[in-house]
Amino acid sequence: MAETEASVRRTPPTIKTLADLTGYSIATISKALRDSPVVAQATKDAIFKAAQDIGYQANARGMALRTGKTYQAAVLMPVTAVRDYEWDGVEYTQILSGISQALEGSDYRISVHVIRDTQDGCDVARRIMDQGLADGIIFSGILADDPRIDLLVESGFPFVSLGRCRKPLVYAHVDIDNEWAAFAATERLIAGGHRRIALVNPQRPLSYAMDRIDGFTRAFGDAGLETPIDLIAEGDLSTRFGRESALELLQRAEPPTAFICINESTTLGVLSGLGSLGRQVGTDIDVIAYDDINVSAYFTPPITTFYQPIEVLGRTLGEFLLQRMAGGDPQALKQVFRPTLIERQPDNLGARPA
Repeated sequence: MAETEASVRRTPPTIKTLADLTGYSIATISKALRDSPVVAQATKDAIFKAAQDIGYQANARGMALRTGKTYQAAVLMPVTAVRDYEWDGVEYTQILSGISQALEGSDYRISVHVIRDTQDGCDVARRIMDQGLADGIIFSGILADDPRIDLLVESGFPFVSLGRCRKPLVYAHVDIDNEWAAFAATERLIAGGHRRIALVNPQRPLSYAMDRIDGFTRAFGDAGLETPIDLIAEGDLSTRFGRESALELLQRAEPPTAFICINESTTLGVLSGLGSLGRQVGTDIDVIAYDDINVSAYFTPPITTFYQPIEVLGRTLGEFLLQRMAGGDPQALKQVFRPTLIERQPDNLGARPA
């Protein structure tokens, strides 16, 4: 008897289970789950409550029929085409973790859609809308003029972007103040006596790449100095790119005395390049990085960093998407974080030993 009861408990509940539990016929329960107008609202409420109480797996499908929602939150996950890109997927694990934390306790589940580039992302977003595959979308890698944002703003479909385009559009977004971060890093190095500062940057037309250049340029302008445009390296943000950039720039007739790196991957590459040339951070060259998964604390030597936990960004993305899918005003769903400066080196030419 006990074994039979255990078997019953292990058997997923069905419509017949609901019928036995509530006393309603299978036909009535089926109609209620389809939100049929012939079933009284009180009956529907009783059936949905019973379904929820026993963990009826079709409950989400029933709610979808009743509400027109899929209870899926789509995340467009980019996969780089760069060969041997050592950092691929590392940051997105943290983003997905943060989004999952935000959705925990809700009826929503993440559905990941892998994309190759912005155009592919646009096609996938359109398919999600047209086929009703999700109730909202999260995506990143924002261009200065991003067709995904144009499409989704025009359609009114709920979405939240990690990053901002350069158009005056109203939409929910989470971002880093990249212009300020580049400005603050450059200003710090200029105050330390540096004039030849290299910026290891993403490729345009990524919006945040342009924001970083704006901040870099502003710091030199505010100091009354000419911006060393020739020391801006733009690439795929791989570790290899960081290393190659350092090796190439340091062979210039007027090489940089400091580097500002856009992420942990390029920083690791720059440090590798410096090491192969016998250069020591804090002794004869300075490096400031941007970090979002706290890797820079383990570099040798540890370097000055602007730090913003990426998991926090992911959690905010998830929270905002829940609000958008519930009808929240995108005008109220905007958050731009300023990373925290973690000083690990003086970054000062005058502080070096003679």
